[in-house]
This record gives sequence, C-alpha cells and structure tokens, in this order.
Amino acid sequence: MNRTTPPSLALLLCLFVSVGVSAQVSDTQATPSAKGDKLELVVVLSRHGVRSPTWTLDRLNTYSALPWPAFSVDPGILTPRGYELLKRFGAYDRAAYASQGLLTAQGCADVASTYIWADTDQRTLASGHALAESLYPSCALQVHSLAEGENDPIFHPVVENVAPAVADAAYTELSKRITDLQAGNTNDLLAQMQRILLGCHPDADCKPTHTPEMMLDGKTAAARGTGDKFVTLKGPIPTGSSFAEDLLLEYGDGMPMASVGWGNVDEAEIGRLLALHSVYFSLIHQTPALAKVEASNMLEYITSTLAQGVTGKPMDAAKGKPGDKLVIFVGHDTNIAGVASLLGLHWHLDGRDDDTPPGTELSFELWQSPNGAYSVRTRVAMQTLHQLRELSPLTPADPPATQTVAPAGCTVKDSSCGWTDFLSLSKQATGGDPAH
Repeated sequence: MNRTTPPSLALLLCLFVSVGVSAQVSDTQATPSAKGDKLELVVVLSRHGVRSPTWTLDRLNTYSALPWPAFSVDPGILTPRGYELLKRFGAYDRAAYASQGLLTAQGCADVASTYIWADTDQRTLASGHALAESLYPSCALQVHSLAEGENDPIFHPVVENVAPAVADAAYTELSKRITDLQAGNTNDLLAQMQRILLGCHPDADCKPTHTPEMMLDGKTAAARGTGDKFVTLKGPIPTGSSFAEDLLLEYGDGMPMASVGWGNVDEAEIGRLLALHSVYFSLIHQTPALAKVEASNMLEYITSTLAQGVTGKPMDAAKGKPGDKLVIFVGHDTNIAGVASLLGLHWHLDGRDDDTPPGTELSFELWQSPNGAYSVRTRVAMQTLHQLRELSPLTPADPPATQTVAPAGCTVKDSSCGWTDFLSLSKQATGGDPAH
C-alpha cells in the first residue's frame, strides 16, 4: 500500500486557483444556495464500534474495590454487539444517502464507487467490515488497509519525525492548559468516579471491602510520551477519562445494569461522567500544537479525497478514485477529535459537548450548485446512549443524533462552506506539519 507523504495543501490550493476548475469562483459564488444543489461525494471519518476496555482486568482491578466485569472478548477488541450497532449505522447511512440521490436504495451498483480505508487494529478492521456489510448487503465491498498491526500514519503520527523543538512547544502549551481545564466541576466528577470505584453510589458514602489504589492521588500533568504519542498526560484526569469510557462501553455493550458501574450508575450519570472524557480529549487532542501533529495527515487525506470529486483527477494524498461517491476512513475517536480541533469544529449532541462515542461519524459532504460551484457541508452524527443500550434500528423516526457544524473562519451559507474557503482553511490548519 502507498505510504508516501502527501503533497502540501499549499500546492493543491495553487492548483485549484490556476487550472480553471469550477472552484475558481468568487466568495459569494462559492457558497451557493442549497436549492438545486447536488450531493456529489461524502467523505466520512468514523470511529470504530463498541469495544472492550484496552486495559487488562488485573490493571483495572487495582483501582476498584470490586472486580470489574469481564467482556466476552480480549482487551481492545470490537465486541459482537459493537459489530451489530455499526451495522445499524451503515444501514441508516445507505438509506439517508439514497434519499439525497447519492446512492441507490438497494443492490450492488454503488459498490464500485464506494471505498473503505481502515486502521490496522482489529476493532477498526472489523468495524470497516460491519459498515461494508450493512451498506451493501450480499455485495462484495472490500475493506482496504495496511497489514494488520502495521502503523498507518494516516491515523497515527510518526513520532520519530517530530522535531524536538515542536515536542517542547507542545509540552509547554499542554502544561499551560491543564490548570484552566481542571476548573469548574472536574474535581467533583473525579470525586464521583472515585466513589463508584469504591463500590459506592456517586452521591453516597460507604465502606469499601478494601481500599484500592486511589485514582485521585497526584495531580494531572503533561509528560513526555511514548509510542505514537510524543506528549501525553498522567494523573487523575486521563485515568478518570478512561474509566468513564469503560462505563460507557459496559452500558453500550448491553451488560446488566447490576454490572455497569457495579450497579451504581444509570444513563444520566454515565452522561455526566463522560465530561471527564471530553476534558481529557480537549487537553490531549485539541491543544493546537498537539492536534497539528496528530491530525494533519488525516485532514490532508480528507481534503485531497474531496478534491478528487472537484477536479475529477487523482490525487496522491487521497483514497478511492475520481468519481467515487462514498469514501470512509475507519479510525478512532482521537482522529475525530484532532481533525475537529484543526478545523475549529464543536458540537452538542445527546446532552454532551464534543463527545465521540463508538460509531461516531464526522462527515464531509461535497455539494455542487446548478452554476457549477462546489461547497462542503460538515456533519457530526452519533448513536445516543439510549440507542446504544437498546441496539435500536436507526430510522427517519429514530435517527442518530446529528448536527451540522462549520469550520471556524469559514463564510457559511445554507450550512455550507465554499470549496475554496474550505481548501484554504485546511491548508492553513495543516501547513508545515512535521509528522508526515
């Protein structure tokens, strides 16, 4: 598979200005009325489905007074229920895009114009197959990827390429943001999580059977990273974030409520505790210097794939081919958070800010107006906690929670960002990324 460094978006922007394609329009023309527009291409960045916790039970149990419930699969693996939940999302997407005239409602005719590229973890590869199966039942849609287990720099930065000065600047920027982001109710949420780990209701005191390692010990601080993280966090916030996500996974995987948080949480409490996850993600994935390294490659691939739809010409830093109607990148919540940070995207869905539960989709829709101008409409969609819990079919009467969001700095008309505006913002956000 091709792992070449994508060309600079600055060069790509110059191409659109000079070759005379239909993106060569004024700012007013670049954001046409939605009336009569045609949906030409959708590029989706999807999170994998419900998985088991990535920590082993032994590691989890060091923080809890009671044993954590066991999942049916090994750590970090997509669960059978997670597969089924994604199939519901894929079926909904097929129907929704058919209603907008992008795809046919049935059959295999659109398989040739649909492309899926997945990260190399089991959970992302399996999630890609769940989407392929539900988009086109009984059709052979291939899921593309590098070899299983190989690092894919589209989804994960090449840390060795990060200059020491860039890492130092990111470390300093993250350290400065920690104090501000710990303000508000973060300490209260951590205290609630600590009581749950002690086997107590979050609003009640109790005597645990034994005292585990206390999650609240120490302070949250920036640290030099390892693996694909050149800077990371240590302390209560990342630990509390991980446990909040684990409670969500128990709930979404359909465990008996007596097992979810040892019977001490309900859906509303899980929703509140997920704010810890949002705080952690704001710090580690949305600090600008970190997001630029982590997500520039992904945003370049998304933008270049959209560019194929505008120019009809193949781009090196793209997936699929010119003329494709649907291209899906199956990755992680980290990828969605990083790209959203680069573009200044924020949302409030299912009662939570900027959350990315399993199966969340960040979609970039390429529309063309009757006068030939292109625009990009960006949407976030996710299954609600209730839909995850109930394994609900997604229908027009019970759709996923969805919000149209616009990149910061983009002139928006009819919920769309003009193509040249979007291309310029993307280039500005990713220019000079050292981690390709």
